[in-house]
Amino acid sequence: MQRMFMIFLVFLPSVVYAADNREATKLLASADTLHCVFTTAIETNWVSQSYQSRPLKGFSFSIQSINSTRGIAKAVSTGGASHLEMIALPNIRHFLGFTANGDLNTTSVHGYFAGDKGGLLASHSVHMAGEPPRTYQHYGVCTARN
Repeated sequence: MQRMFMIFLVFLPSVVYAADNREATKLLASADTLHCVFTTAIETNWVSQSYQSRPLKGFSFSIQSINSTRGIAKAVSTGGASHLEMIALPNIRHFLGFTANGDLNTTSVHGYFAGDKGGLLASHSVHMAGEPPRTYQHYGVCTARN
């Protein structure tokens, strides 16, 4: 009996972890809107024959009108709104957007809780179309709303 209790104690955290992941995945799948706040960011540029990175301030925006059936959504910020294409997998949503200049924006929202407040882990990348190469990488959380 004592051995069974020890086995239970060892595996209990993995059961709780799996349940949390299922809840996060369900929350992501049912979200109509995601409000995303990116607090950590870096910019990387090609300068003097090498890539150089520097920290940046974060930003926030919302992904609205999420339609998993059609694979589309809309990015909304203080600067306006733009169309997004979406790749919906069971544990992640990838949102792809393009600017008129040819820049590529990718936001990935994971079915994985960032902490006890219900935010989902997310990253946002910007790949500029101009030369020399310039990219931005942002890390943060998205809060799901229905």
